[in-house]
Amino acid sequence: MSGNVNPSVPNDNNIENKMQLKVINNDIKVAIENIEPQILAAVTINLNALAHNYHTVKQELNDDMVLAAVVKANAYGFGMVPVSRRLYREGCRQFFVATVDEGINLRKQLPRDIDIFVLGGLFSGCEKMLLDWNLLPVLNSMHQVKLWTDYSKNTQKKLAAAIHVDTGMCRNGISLEEVDKYGQDISKTINLQLVISHMACADTLNHYMNELQLQKFKHVLKVFGNVKGSFSATNGIFLGKEYLFDMVRPGKSLYGFSIREDRVGSLEPVMDIFARITQINEINAGDTIGYGATFTASRSMKTITLGIGYADGFMRKFSGFGYGFIGGKKVSAVGRISMDYMVLDATDVDDSFLNEGNWVALTRTPDYTLEKWALELETLPHEVACRFGERVKRVYIGE
Repeated sequence: MSGNVNPSVPNDNNIENKMQLKVINNDIKVAIENIEPQILAAVTINLNALAHNYHTVKQELNDDMVLAAVVKANAYGFGMVPVSRRLYREGCRQFFVATVDEGINLRKQLPRDIDIFVLGGLFSGCEKMLLDWNLLPVLNSMHQVKLWTDYSKNTQKKLAAAIHVDTGMCRNGISLEEVDKYGQDISKTINLQLVISHMACADTLNHYMNELQLQKFKHVLKVFGNVKGSFSATNGIFLGKEYLFDMVRPGKSLYGFSIREDRVGSLEPVMDIFARITQINEINAGDTIGYGATFTASRSMKTITLGIGYADGFMRKFSGFGYGFIGGKKVSAVGRISMDYMVLDATDVDDSFLNEGNWVALTRTPDYTLEKWALELETLPHEVACRFGERVKRVYIGE
């Protein structure tokens, strides 16, 4: 094994081998060792950490406020069914999904005493499905309002729904002008369970949009009358009590992603990423690695190929960034990520750890979390988590 040090690896590269068990705690170590041998990439998901985060966010609320969990996009990639089941056990009874199909899947998995709001709203032909599966559409336009109103008349029932009002995001929701013109009529024809809006800049403490949208939302609630309001997702919840209203809709905070710099440490990371070694190579100075020959070895190196690539959600734009952890060493990614593989420089790793089929950690909770890794790449951790595909095994830790 070469004694050369890769200058691209920070000074904490030389972690003692005994630290490896701290890198992968015992529950995680056991979990990944029991994964089927044909699985090349996996993530571990700590449901106890998820429960901790749920209660951490809930502490921000008054007793009469409701915390509704956002579990769309397969619970941000963490797995909608196991995540929702654990949150139900912790007391959550309101859930938000993006599509009707997500709502139907969730309805099949949990007891009947939950409310499921479908953020994508209503499209012609979906009315009966929503009613049959007891799903609450979030109406995003006057066209959707009319579809639900017409269907209500056909069923001779005042059907329940939520309505989304655009207070400044300019993405979904009826306009303030439409609220002023039609708001009272909507309340007469639809059983409005909730009025929601979405903040554009809640992650910036003193952004002028926060106060502007807040005042607009207060006006909206006055027009609709005695209807409950939901204004804040994760970042809005921590702006102050006046942003909370009747219901909050956290997403990323449940999954352990920081709410703000001043609150780092209040949440527990939930996910870690692993991939198997598929090949070990000895390369010479001047050899290149991967498509495009974007990395040229300046010395003799030992590299390991891992069975994870952009087909698994590890996007090609991540090429050359990040680290792996194996044998008590922190090793750098080199070359381009391809469809099925990525490569790490394992020159300084003891040979006893380098066997085909061995697992390599690509994150290391708590000090090199998915969030830290993603932010270094100038992306969002939940964008990464959402992209993990079917080939990536999800292994659940905790009850």
